Amino acid sequence: MNDTAIKTLEGHKDGVLALAFSPCGKFLATAGEDNTIRLWDIPDGIEIQAIEAHQGDIRALAFNPEGDFFASASWDKTIKIWKTADCSTIAEAGGHDGPVNALAFSPDGKALYSGSDDATIKVFACPGCSLKKTINPGIGDIKAVAVSAGGLLAVGGSELQILDTCGDLVKDNDSYLYGIRCLAFSPDGRRLAAATGMEKRLELWDTEKMEEAGSIKDSDWVNCVAFTPDGKYAVTGGTAVKVWDAATGACLRTYEGHSDEIYSVDVSPDGKYIASASNDKTVKLWSLQP
Repeated sequence: MNDTAIKTLEGHKDGVLALAFSPCGKFLATAGEDNTIRLWDIPDGIEIQAIEAHQGDIRALAFNPEGDFFASASWDKTIKIWKTADCSTIAEAGGHDGPVNALAFSPDGKALYSGSDDATIKVFACPGCSLKKTINPGIGDIKAVAVSAGGLLAVGGSELQILDTCGDLVKDNDSYLYGIRCLAFSPDGRRLAAATGMEKRLELWDTEKMEEAGSIKDSDWVNCVAFTPDGKYAVTGGTAVKVWDAATGACLRTYEGHSDEIYSVDVSPDGKYIASASNDKTVKLWSLQP
């Protein structure tokens, strides 16, 4: 089944690298190579605000669980915290010695995890962004981080590592040709999805048994992944957006319309929409409903 976009959001002047829905589902934050963050009304797709946010590419965005603030991470080695209501700056943090590629909040929103090309993960107290801890997984550049509802930390670089709430290694897997591009936990934390980029494969892990639960081979790059709110489906982006049955690995829907690579996908909290960010400078909204 092929589907067309219900909205195309235009405004970015260069490739769009990151996006995130707010927990209430009313807003979508987007960011990318033009160093700006843009906040959009959903589902109307109207741009609410544009911020000159960083001195380099913005590579990650994440809302805290309450949705009253969000974080951005950049090539300029900094992390910033923004108030959702007016996009004013709450805090800024340095500390990384390389570009910052990934962000994830803890379930209670009190900690923010960041992954960088300096091969470290830093843990910041929020919203003030004071540094609490530095983790050195030893897997090279950190391209992806994710935190489960139970507090497990998944880290992606040249290999995959899953750490417990104390930061101790629980599971690792180094069977990748090109490393991990993106990680996402299902809402209940029982599944972990790992996007392998050029390897064209989506891995699904059972986090209770700590074993691989499935491997989906695609004909397309798998650059990014997100779960639907019910955890039944995984959404990926490459040159198209695809929806997969997380239990069977079947591809259920394909959304085509971007003219270049897709770097980020997210699903709205009500499960109605998928948003995709592309190197073609646009963001597209797709309907998940039949």
